[in-house]
Amino acid sequence: MQDFVAYNSRWRLALLTCLSAAFVALGLYLAGAFGEISTSRYSPALLFAVGWAAILFFTLTACDAIMRIFSLKPRLVIGAEGIIWSALSDEPLPWPEIRGVTTSKSGGQKYIILYLHNPGSFSGVGIAGLLDRANRLLTGGDVLISTAGTNRSFDEAMSAIERYRP
Repeated sequence: MQDFVAYNSRWRLALLTCLSAAFVALGLYLAGAFGEISTSRYSPALLFAVGWAAILFFTLTACDAIMRIFSLKPRLVIGAEGIIWSALSDEPLPWPEIRGVTTSKSGGQKYIILYLHNPGSFSGVGIAGLLDRANRLLTGGDVLISTAGTNRSFDEAMSAIERYRP
């Protein structure tokens, strides 16, 4: 059997970069970079805070997307050895370490959630590493996998998990 391999989709990541840039511009507008916003509905301090939060979040999102555009390594590999999720590690997460697999949907985006026997042994790298705790709080799972920004679909990934999982 051939492994399931999902690579970064350059055009989807370029689109994500453009959308992120638009939200950074909106954040700059809310933060007052183009002049004071005249509104009586929201306090200027709230708009300033929301603007800077948008600037920070979407700048990080754009940077991540740009780095992924130029990455040639697979984003997700599912095979007989286990699952390689590049946000987690370049080494496979072995099937015996995975105690459960579920799915979740948020904002139209589908996610694969892995539950591990020893989650402390597998911590993410980069931004994913920083978001591990938040993912655990929000989903109860240990590893959150998304096929967004790849050249393969969620359903194809789930079929591969069903095919390879003991």
